[in-house]
Amino acid sequence: MKFFKVSKLKLIFVFFCGCIGYLDLVSASKTSFNLSHPLGWMHLLPVGETPGWRGDIWFNFELSESNVWNNKFSATNLSTGKTLSYKSDFEQSSAILDFGFPLAERWSFGSTLAYAGRSGGVLDDFIDHFHVLIGSERFLRNTNSSYGNSLSVETGNVNKVTNPSWYAVGNLKFKLKYWMIKWIGSLNGSCDCGVALSAQIKVPLAQPSSGWTSGHNDYSVLLHLGAPVGEASGIWFTAGITNLGKNELMQDWPMNSWSQMYELSMDLAFTDRWGVILQARAESPFMDRKQLEIIYPSNYTGNLTAYRVSTGWNSLVLWRGSESIGFRWRGLTGQQISFLIVEDWGLGNQDSLSDRRYTNNAPDVSFLTQVYFGY
Repeated sequence: MKFFKVSKLKLIFVFFCGCIGYLDLVSASKTSFNLSHPLGWMHLLPVGETPGWRGDIWFNFELSESNVWNNKFSATNLSTGKTLSYKSDFEQSSAILDFGFPLAERWSFGSTLAYAGRSGGVLDDFIDHFHVLIGSERFLRNTNSSYGNSLSVETGNVNKVTNPSWYAVGNLKFKLKYWMIKWIGSLNGSCDCGVALSAQIKVPLAQPSSGWTSGHNDYSVLLHLGAPVGEASGIWFTAGITNLGKNELMQDWPMNSWSQMYELSMDLAFTDRWGVILQARAESPFMDRKQLEIIYPSNYTGNLTAYRVSTGWNSLVLWRGSESIGFRWRGLTGQQISFLIVEDWGLGNQDSLSDRRYTNNAPDVSFLTQVYFGY
C-alpha cells in the first residue's frame, strides 16, 4: 500500500511535466519551497512569492521528500503546571499544487492545496551515516529507530493524535494579491517583480486528531518586493505575518498568537535557459519559551545541549531557519523546472558545537522538484 501511495505522487508529477509539452506556456507567479515541519504543516504557513505574475492561469507544482526527526522531550507549562511532550519522527512525501489567475490588471486570486503522506523511509539512516562520515555531532540520532514513523503531542502522557492518518489533505489556502508597482525582467519569466501586497486565508480540511491540521482558520498578510538582475536573473523578498488560529493538538501549550516569516530568493542565470536558485527563510517561534521549562531525563549523562538540540525543543521555541540551493531550467516561453535541496538552520549559540548556526530539524533535509507553467 505504501508503494501505491508514493507511486501516485509520482504519477501526478509526470502528468504535470507532460502538460509542459502541450500548453501555450507563459511564466507563472512563482512560489518558493514548502516545509514539512508538523506544526508549520498544520497551519500551512506562507512561503515566499514573486510580486507579480503573467498569463490567464498558472500552476506551481511541487513534489518533495523530507526527513523530520526529533527525539521525544517533555516540558512543564509554568503557567498551568501541566507536563507536555512532543515527538516527530517520519519522512514526508508531499505533492503541493498552487494555482492562480488574474482578476484584473493588478489583482489576482490563487489557491494552494497540499497533499502528503508520512512513512518510515530511509533518510534517517543515510543522514546518520553522513554525520559520521564528516565527523559531525550525531545529536542522538543513533539512539532512535532508523525507520521511525511517529507523531505524538501529549498532555499528561495522553497523546492527542488519536486518529493518525498517514495520507491526507490537511488544509486549503486562498490568496488575493495586489500588484501595485510592476517591474518586469526583459527575459520572459526571469522576474515578474516590483511591489505587491497579498492576503491569505487557510481553512482546515482534515480532523485535528489526524495530525494534519490545526482545525481552525489562519490569516496572513504579506509584502512582496522584487527586482530584475540583468536580463535573465531576479531577486525577490517576502515578509509576512500570520494570525494563528487555535491549534486543537497544542491547546495546552503556550502557543504564540502571531507568526512572522522573512524570505529572500535569488534566481541567478548563467545561460538563457539554466540558472542557480538560492533561498533563505527565517520563521518566528511557535511557543512562548518563557512559559516552558524542559524536563531532562534523570538518567541522561550526556551533553544537555545536545539532548535539547536532538529534540523538537529548538524548532518550537526558537527562530527556525532554512535555506535551499539548486538549479533550474527555463523554457523559451517562461515555463520552469527546478531541483532543490533544503537544509535547516537557526541563528544563535544554541548548538552543542558552540556554533552560531544551530540545527532545528524543521525538517532536517528536503529534496524538491518544482514545475511552473501557465497558459
